[in-house]
Amino acid sequence: MSPSEAGDVPQSYTFVTGENSREGRSHAIRAHWRQRRQRMEMQRQEREEQEQRPLRAILPNVGRPPNDGELDFPANADDDAANSPDKDPRDSPVLPDEVPLGILEGIPAQALSGMNVALGSSRLDPFDRFPVQLTSKHHRLLHHWISTFAGMMFNMRTTVFNPMRDVWFPLDLSNAASFNAIMAHSAAHLSRMQGFPVSNEAVRFKVEAVGIVQLWARDPTLALSDDTIAAILRLLSFERYWGSEDEWRIHHNGLLQIIEARGGIATLQSNWRLAITTYLVTLMARPSWFDSSNQLREISQQSMTTHPVLGQLGNLYKTRCLWLLSFMQDMRTFMGNSPEISNHGLAHYTYIRDAILTIRLDLYLHDEDLQDEGDMNERERIRLACLFYICIMLQGSVSQGYNPDSGNPVDFHHGYSIMYLDQSLARHHTQWQGSIQSLFHCLFQGEIAAQTPPSRLQYALDLTNILGSTSPEARHGVERCMLQILCQALMEIRATLDYDWTPDSLLACIEGH
Repeated sequence: MSPSEAGDVPQSYTFVTGENSREGRSHAIRAHWRQRRQRMEMQRQEREEQEQRPLRAILPNVGRPPNDGELDFPANADDDAANSPDKDPRDSPVLPDEVPLGILEGIPAQALSGMNVALGSSRLDPFDRFPVQLTSKHHRLLHHWISTFAGMMFNMRTTVFNPMRDVWFPLDLSNAASFNAIMAHSAAHLSRMQGFPVSNEAVRFKVEAVGIVQLWARDPTLALSDDTIAAILRLLSFERYWGSEDEWRIHHNGLLQIIEARGGIATLQSNWRLAITTYLVTLMARPSWFDSSNQLREISQQSMTTHPVLGQLGNLYKTRCLWLLSFMQDMRTFMGNSPEISNHGLAHYTYIRDAILTIRLDLYLHDEDLQDEGDMNERERIRLACLFYICIMLQGSVSQGYNPDSGNPVDFHHGYSIMYLDQSLARHHTQWQGSIQSLFHCLFQGEIAAQTPPSRLQYALDLTNILGSTSPEARHGVERCMLQILCQALMEIRATLDYDWTPDSLLACIEGH
């Protein structure tokens, strides 16, 4: 007999020789099953202890005080929730900043991290605490949403602010309507990946979400609630990428009416996630950040201390992060509704093509001058401003539905026209040819600028200023993605850059703001 560690039952040892091998085997089998029963008993006791803990539904606390920090729950959130009288048991569970990822890298690591953060809980089955009763369809779409779609929205491992992890996940899982809206998102994205342009499953989930919102709208206690606003925000994002502008306008007008009935955007200050997301959507007049009818002046400025939303600590930074995510998503659909560009490209617009190639050449020549840290330099600012000017004009032509067969180029004041932009660049070609500084002068200070509405010039500069406030990796990635998209539209350039820069690849690798 040999005693084990203090407090344990002494263990017996049997020495096996050639004469008693049968007895040795019997002893080993009995010891194996005894240890197995002990492990099963310990697991059963752990499950009973878990089930006795108070459950916390993933629901928003409408009246909760503002939380200026990020996801800052303690390590043992269940114990604290049970012991603290001030802790609302409905608060969403949150993991620490750094999630153990083992040896996983890339998209699998992001998917695992996203799953941990979104569904982290002390319960063994995290899928039993959702706003709706999950079916096999929900499980399939939820897995796709977290592992594929959401995994492409910034690097989930980053310890800094992450708009998908820290804002959208808590809002999406807060109520049944928002949850059905992200199921519609996931179904539409999965269908597109499989080669189907339309998803009937996405339509059904969208109709379900709209039906819930309409039901809430008829209830005086829910019509102006945070849940209703969160659901409308998700329906707006669905319509931006998978629906129609008309449907987007209906939801957008409804959101503005709710905010007005509540007493203004300042009434959302108790829910900072909802406040900054709603405020950003109210800046939009059309569902694309490439459209100059939107309003970006406030978030392009450096200080807004008196603003009801941006004046709160850290909210300007967080709002810009949300805008960056939304803007990079817009790059997926940039010029996507233009039959003229999709059928013929930009190759026959000679001077637009030369302007784009001038921007691209300047990037190549001065690529080593790009700063890895800090603010963008003057050359980078000029190059981005020229790039945004061209993008705004091209998107404007798409939005106005310009018909090239009409033979009427219109002008910048009465309606956008790709042909008119090409003709304006042609008239001043000798002034800007081969020089990014001269091109900037023509577009923003010379005769072309005089023919362009000041609001559109300012919008291009606002876009430049906001992007200039982001990280170097974000600025460099956006610039390369936009040049990649434009150069592919030229149809004459196949290998445009050293790396295949796409919005999806950028979203999957960028480290936050």
